[in-house]
Amino acid sequence: MKAKVVVSLGTVVGLAVLSAAAFISTAGTAGASPAVGQREELQAVICQEEPAIKEKEGRLSVETVSLPEAAEEPPQTESGSLSPEDSYLLAKIAMAEAESEDTEGKALVMLVVLNRVKAGGFPDSVEEVIYQARQFSPVASGRFDRVEPDADCWLALSLIEVDGWDESMGATYFESESESTWHEEHLEFLFQHGNHYFYTDKEGGR
Repeated sequence: MKAKVVVSLGTVVGLAVLSAAAFISTAGTAGASPAVGQREELQAVICQEEPAIKEKEGRLSVETVSLPEAAEEPPQTESGSLSPEDSYLLAKIAMAEAESEDTEGKALVMLVVLNRVKAGGFPDSVEEVIYQARQFSPVASGRFDRVEPDADCWLALSLIEVDGWDESMGATYFESESESTWHEEHLEFLFQHGNHYFYTDKEGGR
C-alpha cells in the first residue's frame, strides 16, 4: 500500500520568504535604514513570482511513502472435498465405532468409509456407505444416531482433510477382536491398530 504525501511548494517558498523578512527586520532594528527599501523590493519580487509559484504547485510531484502491506488472507486448504454433512457423518461413525481409540484410530475408521466410497462394489457416497445394511453394527443398534462427535473425532477428521494423513493401506473393512472368523477367512488382513483389525478384499474379490 502506498500513501501520497503532498508537499506544497508555496509553503516552502513562503517559509523561505518569512525567514528572509525576519532577517531584514532584524537588520532594520539594528539601525540599518536600507532595510525598508529591501523589504519593498522583496515584496515586489513575491508579487511577481506568485503566479509562477501557483502554476508549479499544480504540477508538483508527490512523494510516495511505502507503508506495510496489509496481512494476506490465510491460505485455503486444498482439500475441501467433504461437505459439512459428510464431515459430520464421518465424525459420528468414528465416535460410534472408535470412541476408545486414539486420534489415528478414529481417522482409520473414517478412511475405511472413504475408501469404500472410492472402491467398486460399495455405494458411492459417505451417507450410503455408512447406512448400508449390515455393515456397521452401531448403525444397526442405534448407537450411531445417539452419539455426538467429541473433539478428538474432529481432530481425526482434520488429520485426514488438512494434513492428508492416510495410513489405511486401502482398508475397506475393520473389526474388533471377536470369536468370528469371517474376516480372516474371506478378506486379506492388512494391519492392527489399537483394538481394530483392518482388511481389504482379496485379489479378485467382490
